Amino acid sequence: MTAAPPPTRLQSGHASETAHLTARARAADAVIEPDRRLLGDTYAHLFVTVPPPTTSEEALDRLQRLDSAHGGFIAEILLRQRYFEDLVALGVEAGVRQVVLLGAGYDTTALRWSGPETVRFFEVDHPATQTAKLAALTAADLSSPVTSVPLDFTAGGSLRTELAAHGFALDEPCIVGWLGVTFFLPPEACRATLADLADTVAPGSLLLFDYMDESVVDGSSRYEGALQMARQVAEQGEPYINGLTPATAAATARDAGFEPVEQLRVAGLVRRYGGTDPYCSDDDFMGLVTARRVGEGASGHGD
Repeated sequence: MTAAPPPTRLQSGHASETAHLTARARAADAVIEPDRRLLGDTYAHLFVTVPPPTTSEEALDRLQRLDSAHGGFIAEILLRQRYFEDLVALGVEAGVRQVVLLGAGYDTTALRWSGPETVRFFEVDHPATQTAKLAALTAADLSSPVTSVPLDFTAGGSLRTELAAHGFALDEPCIVGWLGVTFFLPPEACRATLADLADTVAPGSLLLFDYMDESVVDGSSRYEGALQMARQVAEQGEPYINGLTPATAAATARDAGFEPVEQLRVAGLVRRYGGTDPYCSDDDFMGLVTARRVGEGASGHGD
């Protein structure tokens, strides 16, 4: 009989360390001079235990050293968020008034939102990470502008039920961001979450998710920096366990009931948002899929 794998960091009740690493990168980027910033997340510093640099030069040095060791990650972490926020703005302009972040971590989209006050943000995440995030906001004398929906993606439970219980309108379209999550989930949990999401959101809703190449997960990638990061997060108790390719990522979305409308790799993100002199590299081992919900929900709901 094969022994069960040890529990991950989140399964052990701890807040996500990778969410903290993402916040550190965002906090450093916000210190860089405005014309070279990739994102400009002015709230990320609230969620870090290591203070961000105090000058633009120090911030660039810190991020470029990380980029040198793990090329492509800085671009993916910061620019996938730029892309998502553009997607939200376009959706809201078209009349969408619900935004859902799955595995939200220390996301600050709602804190920085300057659009219509009628837009509601729902953050779905592991209870341990949500508790840590709310504590950080309280310490900064800030109230959370989002509706928090606690849910462990690996332990079952219905996304549809939980969102509806927290005021989500099942019959209205939404924008969904699922960033920095799929590669930490067992493949069956990833597929189940997509099916649950398809059963939850109205037709016309847009989903953005990112994925890690299967070559990073199986150790065959030619990008040594990606393999080093894989070893690092595994040592921290949050291993990469689910790899995809552009083709299988699109197929996974279609199988759940979403039709891909755009796919981007890291290099495409850098070309779109990096400016004329980006401080990050564009090693190509991660990608994004934007997909539109079509038809009825996976369980036949037609709300």
